Parts: sequence; structure tokens; C-alpha cells
Amino acid sequence: MRHYLILALFLKGVLYPMSAHAAPLLLPAVEAEYQVYEIGNPDNGAGPLWCYGSTCLARHGKDLFASGLEVIPDQKPLNNVRWTLLKLGDEGAQLLQTDPTGRQREPCPLGILADGRLVMTNNPTLTKPEDYNGSAQPQLLTFNTKKPTAPPLISLPQWEGEPKFSEHSYRGFTVDGPNREALYLQNVGYDTSYWSFLDRDGKWSKCGAIKMPWGAEFEKPEAIRVCYQNLALRNRAAYLMGVSDIIEWVKEWREYKLVLHEGKAWDYDFRRLYFCWTPDVAKQPFGEWLKVADCEKCGHISNLDLWLDKQGRAHILWLEQSVWDPRVRDKFFPDEPITYALMYGVIDKGKVIQKTRLAFGGEKQESKEIPGSGRFQATPDGRVFVFYYASGADAQGQGVAENRLIELYPDGTHSDPVRVAMQYPMNSFFTATERGGSAPSATLDLLGQANGVNGISYARVNLLNQVLASFDYSVTKLPDGCEVAFDATGSQAAAGKIASHVWQIGDQRVTGAKIARKFSHGVPLTVALVVKDEKGNSNRCLRTLQLPAAPSDYGLKQWGLVLRVEAEQFVAEGGGTIHLRPDKLNSSGLSLSHGDSKGHWLEWSAEVPVTDSYYLVARYAVPTDSARALTIDGKAAGEFVFPATGGYGSNLADNWAIAALRLQGRLVPLALTAGPHTLRIENQNGIGLNLDYFELIAANAPVPAQPVPNWRLIDEQGYRHLRALTGTLSPTQITPEIGMCYNYQLGPLYLGDGVQDLPPSTLRLFEDGKELGSAHTIHAQIREQGKGLFAHWKTVLYFAASDGSDPRTNGRRYSWRIEE
Repeated sequence: MRHYLILALFLKGVLYPMSAHAAPLLLPAVEAEYQVYEIGNPDNGAGPLWCYGSTCLARHGKDLFASGLEVIPDQKPLNNVRWTLLKLGDEGAQLLQTDPTGRQREPCPLGILADGRLVMTNNPTLTKPEDYNGSAQPQLLTFNTKKPTAPPLISLPQWEGEPKFSEHSYRGFTVDGPNREALYLQNVGYDTSYWSFLDRDGKWSKCGAIKMPWGAEFEKPEAIRVCYQNLALRNRAAYLMGVSDIIEWVKEWREYKLVLHEGKAWDYDFRRLYFCWTPDVAKQPFGEWLKVADCEKCGHISNLDLWLDKQGRAHILWLEQSVWDPRVRDKFFPDEPITYALMYGVIDKGKVIQKTRLAFGGEKQESKEIPGSGRFQATPDGRVFVFYYASGADAQGQGVAENRLIELYPDGTHSDPVRVAMQYPMNSFFTATERGGSAPSATLDLLGQANGVNGISYARVNLLNQVLASFDYSVTKLPDGCEVAFDATGSQAAAGKIASHVWQIGDQRVTGAKIARKFSHGVPLTVALVVKDEKGNSNRCLRTLQLPAAPSDYGLKQWGLVLRVEAEQFVAEGGGTIHLRPDKLNSSGLSLSHGDSKGHWLEWSAEVPVTDSYYLVARYAVPTDSARALTIDGKAAGEFVFPATGGYGSNLADNWAIAALRLQGRLVPLALTAGPHTLRIENQNGIGLNLDYFELIAANAPVPAQPVPNWRLIDEQGYRHLRALTGTLSPTQITPEIGMCYNYQLGPLYLGDGVQDLPPSTLRLFEDGKELGSAHTIHAQIREQGKGLFAHWKTVLYFAASDGSDPRTNGRRYSWRIEE
């Protein structure tokens, strides 16, 4: 219990360990997965999941309805989308209606009433098409689920006073399905939320306003806007939970973020979780705000879900990140690890009576896993579950991207997490929640973003299945390909044992709980496992694995010399400014994003050690097909094509794929002599592309037997490549810090001073070929003295020009080299 006592002191609440009592096995079985619709980029700051505090999915018996979003062609932001209404079935989605006249900015949450009426919020703009923003009119649309293609009835909520609503609604919506009542909320400005109550007689019989919490402790006291609200309504008791959403209020943090964002003032504080409630919304105002959580060290909170038990207690779910930006951590909290927690709490009559950490990971932790979006699901017999997404890396360093299920027990404890074997894991999603009028159910309906799938997807999970097919796999890279070991011993039966395991691996049918197969090509591999228990109950698990590239993919018998050029090591750019990203899941070091502008170009240089023919490959991510004009040493080398991978990737989703330079489908060898070479790509179509790295794969040269000057040999599970120990600073990525000090992100592949268990940095810095120094200088001296002083601290290079001038504009070349 010592571990939990420490956590309780830290959280100033009560935390409970995982339960030791016996409980039924959790055998969640995935019954359906498919894409519902695709949507273009509205470029208006919102998207299909922007109203994540409410839901866009509702079930009424066997019928399942969803509201979607469609970009209106030829309409400019902000009001350039319209609602759609869909019905979801076993085989796919059916489009029922599309808004025939309205334009708005945001998605439209909905709910289902016990009599079968489907109610959906609507916030059409009152502006002209040429207007950027302006006033809007909140509405409630009522659809007849027996005739769902018929036009909806339109109702106008009543509001206190005359609030000036706009396209930025920050809408919250909930229904009490059994009582046929609803609560509609919208924000106006930073200081007030307005709400309107729809009673069982269909009248907007009560309305009111909620003043936002007050930041009295701020340098300039102000209201704390609460957004993305989770609302719940039962027997007229109303509950609200949301996250703070205001401009950064700590002056020194705000000023530093302004530097990091290159002068852009946008930076919002999402680090406080607030809750308020009323026992009767028709008779009593909402009570005082309760601050449930606060990530005080410039952290980040996301409110996730709210569920009411039979006693009227509010069960809440949220995410905490200790520090939001690693650069802010490095400057203000250098010893603070960045950690991630999935938190669960219980609030009774406005008081927090329980806080529990359900999942946890991050820096300096046993697990590097990152818990993500999560939701409650209750069953008719009173069992309560949390379904959530997990990413990052496990304790063994293996990448994680999967959904999991935890059961919450009445005594305050919880089960171990169980993986939900979805082929396309959901990283952000709605559910058919009780807050949207759907009944408790052992069927979990999900609508949201799935890894590797464009747009919005649907999935259905049976939480209480009798048998569960599940398998793990491990990949061992070999000189001529890879070997994959499959292990299905994690499959389980609710009663008895698993009697058979049948695999379909590509076109091969195999039996056994544990098997292994070798592969000589790097291709997507579909694997299906069917297990049966002793009673004949069966379940199927389907997964698609991306096998790593193999030598035969490039006409080689085995791997030889491979040079890796990290994307963040570009030496020059023009036509725009790329973004360095430390947050993309499973990237190698840093990665690049936002190279969307037509005409934007990037250039890399590499010292090739051996004359040979080389194949050029890139690791990248992009939601739609893209391409770049390629130049090698100033000569056109054709078009580098990048097929769609399902997304740009994120801290939750891995959309990386490998593409090779080809001409009419055939690999293009590049004849490169020993010595320096320059690679340049240019965006000629205005389509984005995220980059992780390039590799030059030699057709003949073997893996070096001796160290190669200015390169380091890296062995990644049998795959060996060379990583550069030199680089040149691109002026566009040099950032001013304080005084004469500037910094440059080298990234996690080049760690410097201040990292536990690592020796001091051996990096040397040069200005037009002349060595600068001294190294290892404290930051205050660099800021005040300049004179070429520098420090390689953790992942960042802090330095000053020899004469204190601005290295971005003084016309000098800054390069670095690490000695080994």
C-alpha cells in the first residue's frame, strides 16, 4: 500500500489500488469496424470531434444515428461546413439528410429521447457568405426516427437576456432520455455560459447564465473561460465539467511561448479542470465552481467524460500531462519529467470524494505509455467500464497504439487493463452515451478517428463476450528480411479453455497457439486468428501488420551500407517555414510538418563514404497522395511520389510509411561518388507532407567493418544503418532566446549535458569553419557575454555568434560535429 499512500498525498485525494477480488473475465470482442465518411480540411479551427464534451452518436434500440460534418464547396471559413445525419448499420453508413440551407463552423451534438425523437443542436450563421465571422442563431432540430429522411422541426431555445451568439459556440448538450428533457449550453465571450432547459412538454421553460470562474490570483485578474463542456442531466439535476481555455496568464511563460511561436500570440492554458452542478435546473441556479485538478507546472488537462450513478454521484474522467511543451519544461522545470495520466474521480454533492489514477506513463517511468482519449460505458446490470486509447512505448521499448478496457468496481478499485483488439484503433471518439439519451448497454458504439483511416470511422465492441481471440507478435529483423513470432496464448474463454487456434496469415492457414514465420518482403500483412472454446463458442481477431522493409524490396540479397539522413537535419529552406515536431508517435528523433505551401523547399547535405549506386527512400506520413520535385546536386532527379498513409500522424496515431524513389513503378538508382552531396525537395502542388527521415541504401557496398568518420553505426533489432555525427544549422530554425543567446533543436538523437547516466557532450560548434567556445557554458553567460559561447544541454544547442550578432541574418554558416 505504500505506493498508493504516496499518490494520495501527491493528489490530495484518495487513490485506490487495483482490486484483488475475483471478477468475471473481460473478453471484449470487436464486432464491426468501418469508415463512415471522409471530410476535407475546413481550415476554420474546428472539425468533426471539436465538440468532444458532448456526443454525435445515439442509439435507440436497434437503430443507431450519427451527426456528421461536410465541408461546403466554394464557401470560405469560418462558416463553411454543414451538418449531415446518418444511420449506421452492420454493413456501413447510410446518409439520411444534409443541411439544405445553413452554414456553420462546428459539428452538431445530438441526443435521443425515450419516445424515439432524435434532437440535434444547430448553430447556423446569420452572416453573408463573404463575411469571415459574425452572429449565429442556436437552434434545436427534432427528427422523427421512424421517418428520418423527413425535414426536422426547428425550435429556438429561450435565453436569459439577449446574448450575442457567434459561430464560436463552445456548445454543450445533454438529454435525459427517459424523462424526454434536454439542456443546451453555449458560451459568449470569456465570462459567461448561457443555458436553456427543454422540459418534457417540449417547452423551453427555464434558462439562465453561469459566470465563469474568476482568476483572482492572476497578474491581471480575469474570468477563466471553461470550454468543451461535459454535461449530464437526470431528473432535472444538471452537472457540468470543463477545462480552462484562456490566454496563458503566467507572464514569464507567456513571453517565452511567444518566442517559441515566433511572435504568434496564440497560446492557451488548458490546465485546470472545473465542475459545477445544480440539484434542480428548473428551480435552483448552478452552484459555485469546484476546481477538481490543476497541472500547475504549465501542464495540460483534457476533460473526457462524465457518468451519473444511481445515487446521483458524478463519475468523471480526464487526462493530465505534467508539462505541455518539453521546451518550456527544459527552461522552467528542468528536473520535471513529462508524464501522462488517465484520471478517474467521483464527486458527491459538489465535493470530490475519490481520485484514482487508472493509467500512467512517461519520462523516468517504468512505462513510456501515453494514455489518451477515454469514455465510460455502463451495462444494464450495473457494471461500469472505461474504454481508452494508449500510445507511446511499453516497458520493453516496443511501440504501443491500441485501445484498452478497464472495469471500475463498486468498492473504488479497478481491474487490470485488457486490450481491445481493433484492427484500426480509435484514438479519439464519441460513444452512444447515457448523456446523449442512449440506454446502458453491453454493446459499446464508437464514432471517431481511427488509426490509418481517413475521416471518421465507426466501431462496435461486445464488452461481455464468451470467448476472446487475441494475439501478440514480435518482429526480428534478419539480414535478408524478418521473422515474426505470433503468440495467441492471451486468448481466453469465460468458462473452460481455448480448444483450438486457427491462423490465416496471408494465403497460409496454420494452427497452434504459438507460431513463427519468415518474410522476405516489407509489405502490409493481414493476419486473422479464430479461436474456439470447449463449448464451440468462437471469436475472430483481425490485424494488419506493416512488415519492415526487406533487402529484396530493393533487389538486394541482404542489407549493406545504409545512410540515414534525419529530416530535422535540413541545412536550408525557402518559400515557407517548416515545423519541427517532437510529438509524433514512433518518429525517429524529431520530424517535420506543415510543409504545405506551394513552392516551399528543403535541402539536406550528406557526406557519402563510398562510391556506389544508392536507392533513396523516405519515411513519411500524409492523408492524401502527395509528391515532391527532387533535385540531387542541383540536377533534376524526377518526382518523388508519396502515397497516402491515412493521416499526418500525431502523439496518438502512427501513420508513418516508407516510400522509395521510383520511375513508372521501377526503383531509380542514384549514382553517387564518395564525398558531399545535396538533396533538395520542393512542393509543387500545395499538398502537405510530414517527414521523418531519408535513407540512402547502397546497391553493392557492405555494412562497414570499421568506424566511418563522421558517422555512427546504429543497430535497430538487426537493421544497421549509419547516423550522421555532423550537421549544419538552418537559419530558419534558429530561435532567439534571451540576450545574445539563440537555440537550435538537435532533438533526442543527440543528447547533451544534463542527461542522467550519459557522459558530457562532445559537440564542437563552428562559425564559417572557425571553432567557437568554450563549450558547456551556463546559459546566463551565453546570454550576457556572447563571444561564441555555447552549451549542448539535453536536446538543445544554446549558442551565441562570435560577435554577438544575430546568427539568423549575419550570413555566416554554423556547423557542428560530435567527437567519438
